[in-house]
Amino acid sequence: MLIAELIALAKVRSGKSQKVMAEEMGYTNAAQVSKLATGVKAPDASEIMYLAQAAKMQPIEVLADIESQRHPELAAVWKTTLDRMRAGVTSL
Repeated sequence: MLIAELIALAKVRSGKSQKVMAEEMGYTNAAQVSKLATGVKAPDASEIMYLAQAAKMQPIEVLADIESQRHPELAAVWKTTLDRMRAGVTSL
């Protein structure tokens, strides 16, 4: 999933405006969310998690998906982590 798709889905599913979401993420204006959507600003984990919750999606799944796309060299790490979480494995 692309961050722009996540933002659009978050707006629809939460019923919140981009301005409200920006305020809830600690921004002073909605332009910061636009910067995320256009790729001018890379999202951090907290922003991805917030948007995933607003979109009514599993935050860790969305984080893993986006981070795997941003850093393909670490995609296997994200997959292993998610597989272990799904299996209920709590130890390293």
